[in-house]
Amino acid sequence: MRSTALNLRQLECFLAVTDAGSIALAATELHTSESAVSAAVSGLEKALGVQLLVRRRAQGVTPTASGRLLRQRARVLLDDAVELEIAVSGGASSDGTPAPLVGSVTIGCAEEMAPVILPPIIERLATEQPGVTPLVEIGLEESFWPRLLSGEIDLAVTLDHRQPTELEAIRLKPLPLNVVLPAEHPLARLERITPAELADEDWIMLSTEPGATHSFSMFNAAGVTPKVRLRTPSHELARSLVGRGLGYTLHIHRPFGDVSQEGRALAVRPLVTSAPVEWATLAWSAETRPSPWARAVIGAATRAWPGDAGATSAAGAAGGAGAAGTTGAASAAGDAR
Repeated sequence: MRSTALNLRQLECFLAVTDAGSIALAATELHTSESAVSAAVSGLEKALGVQLLVRRRAQGVTPTASGRLLRQRARVLLDDAVELEIAVSGGASSDGTPAPLVGSVTIGCAEEMAPVILPPIIERLATEQPGVTPLVEIGLEESFWPRLLSGEIDLAVTLDHRQPTELEAIRLKPLPLNVVLPAEHPLARLERITPAELADEDWIMLSTEPGATHSFSMFNAAGVTPKVRLRTPSHELARSLVGRGLGYTLHIHRPFGDVSQEGRALAVRPLVTSAPVEWATLAWSAETRPSPWARAVIGAATRAWPGDAGATSAAGAAGGAGAAGTTGAASAAGDAR
């Protein structure tokens, strides 16, 4: 059997440094001294015979090509070590329920979807694995994709058709578009509204993604050029402007409440379109197995959305997934149950 000079503490210190961007911040995170972290990383470089970090005074550290490769593999090794420790120490309950976990998992989510998709998942996670802390980051979908592949974040809530093929995902919830109108608007008398019926109306456009791109693609599919009156990233500002009769706005989920924050009456009607309904999905890198903490979130998500959740893959969402991608997604969700 081949021996190795590596140890888990060295890998832990190395990951902490690359995540934090500096030895000083990593030492604070690990509750140890800077010299101890620096010695661990130097020992790792000596054992491997390669430079892992480029150190620049007052500018932090940057992983080399070898460092980036090790970062991805080391995270898997440490996750496996945690699982091994749980299994050997008898952490699993006799009734087959998941072993208690302690740790954090980073979840990226677009602002528009976060209030709808995440609360049921986080509530379920708090019940099933109270020791797992979700760290939520709000941002653009596209910004999360490279961070998933690099291991910087664990999971991300995205729309299914936009994901790169390097990601696995499970579907969580369909997100049909809804029209928000002033309550007295003539279109509010209709049960449903088509894009053509909005062609001559002023659009108070939500500029946040992924809703903006989805809305434009819907209009394009219907052959309609919308009249954009103004753009805003604020849902509540858009609703207040609608309440004052300045136009309509679109939501990728049905907002609760029929009044604006100013107390003006609103009407919400489903938008009928030939474009496919978008799905919110929970995605992770297909190149590495999700960590125990990430799998706990995946399992919680499948149970938080029991009527909607299902296995998929980015390749399938893009049109033509193989069975392997779907199986991988289902397996990760199943492991978390």
